[in-house]
Amino acid sequence: MNIKEAEILMQAGVLKTPVIKKHVHEDGWVVTLDGKHKMNPALETARGHVRVFKTLDAAVGVLFDLGFEKVNVVR
Repeated sequence: MNIKEAEILMQAGVLKTPVIKKHVHEDGWVVTLDGKHKMNPALETARGHVRVFKTLDAAVGVLFDLGFEKVNVVR
């Protein structure tokens, strides 16, 4: 899902606490947003590719901007 879709789902209250995890093949971090929806849980770019954040700080910043108060970070 892209940021706009995540905003809509956040406002509807259907998203659980997001998970930020280290990307397997690249340096960076990937965000997944699970909840009561049938969409791809990973945040994506406008072109539909998984969005890889260069820093953990950038990933957390986007999630806080969306309105999340808590995030989980896993290795």
